Amino acid sequence: MLSNNPAITVIIPNLNGKRFLGICLDSINRQTFHDFSIIIVDNGSVDGSVEFIRDHYTDVQVIEFKENRGFGAAVNEGIKRAKSEYVCLLNNDVELHPNFLKEMITVLERKKDVDYCAAKMFNYYDRNLLDGAGEGVFRAGVGYRLGALEYDIGIFDHQRRVFGACAGAAVYRRSFFEKVGYFDEDFFSYLEDVDINFRANLYGLRCVYIPNAKVFHIGSATTGSTFNRFTVRLTTRNIFNIVAKNYPISLIFKSLPAILVYQVCWFFIILKRRQILPYLQGLKEALQGLPKMWRKREEVLSRKTISNKIFWSKIMNSEREVMRSILRRRKNNGKAVWPIRIYMKIFL
Repeated sequence: MLSNNPAITVIIPNLNGKRFLGICLDSINRQTFHDFSIIIVDNGSVDGSVEFIRDHYTDVQVIEFKENRGFGAAVNEGIKRAKSEYVCLLNNDVELHPNFLKEMITVLERKKDVDYCAAKMFNYYDRNLLDGAGEGVFRAGVGYRLGALEYDIGIFDHQRRVFGACAGAAVYRRSFFEKVGYFDEDFFSYLEDVDINFRANLYGLRCVYIPNAKVFHIGSATTGSTFNRFTVRLTTRNIFNIVAKNYPISLIFKSLPAILVYQVCWFFIILKRRQILPYLQGLKEALQGLPKMWRKREEVLSRKTISNKIFWSKIMNSEREVMRSILRRRKNNGKAVWPIRIYMKIFL
């Protein structure tokens, strides 16, 4: 039941996602927690998305952009319009378990020291295959959804603190954005949630993974592929943006060997996929944007509430968790694990 004065506002950015919206919105309307409202921010869709929403979901508030302004601009506008204590961010290509909102709100109501919550995400088509169980990070500035492509065999059945949340299915207190700020619109798309997770950790905020808050994710609904020119260019650029914006100088130098290893691996993947031109474009844009990110970095670090030592410890602990997840996945799939073991031996 949609509410005029809701406890939580569900915000969904959309770009030509008409074919997924029915699945997503119907699952929201089946929630056992009823005190919510829905805002869809449309990024200039040309597939009839807006008309579809207004014809079939009349209680949903639609904010229309005339052009695609990116993920960050879309969700930021929704967050600013929301008046509720809690904000739920969802991708347009997810289906929620009926208890999703109830599980999230219950934790936030009971644990006042928790600032935001990560969901247990599954593959939409194979509902025993995990798509993510909280967000981890590499010190190279890259995010990783813990448990991704692992089968759900009980490893991720327990509530626990994690580095951050995937913004495709997460719930935040409104105070989170008052403390951390909004998503960085200069990223446009990809890794904005990784960036805000870094800031949240710098400011001492807590994210908890909720295993009973389940979603089923179709994946790459907007871009059409997990690996294309658009994703390669923006991912390459935004990896460097994250490091430049969020890392103290000492930690940049401390991370350089791991950054180099990651970039070499990324480059070989790029060569294999024949995406060298967008990769080089991403590097060029990162260099061009470095002065702006450096200015943002001064503001970010001026507000941090933890020491560099604690921040580094958080990053390293998260990377260990990421590498263990990758090691399990590769072992279960019969792939070579020796590169992961060597990396862990040298760097962890």
